[in-house]
Amino acid sequence: MITKHGAPKAVLISVENFNALSGAAETKLDTLSREFDALLARMQTPKAHRGMKTAFTASGKRLGKAAVAAARSRG
Repeated sequence: MITKHGAPKAVLISVENFNALSGAAETKLDTLSREFDALLARMQTPKAHRGMKTAFTASGKRLGKAAVAAARSRG
């Protein structure tokens, strides 16, 4: 650990450890990106489009009833 005026400022590690740590973050980001792209692709269906249109044009009362029904079905 490298300090400045008693406060930690940096850490010295091997190149192997650095590469492993920096690669892990990149791999996780790549995985999240692929998962997001797959989720977005699944949402681009005619059924999903109709569902979103229905949700955005629904009254507050209808949305409330749908929320209650969804909560009951999970529970």
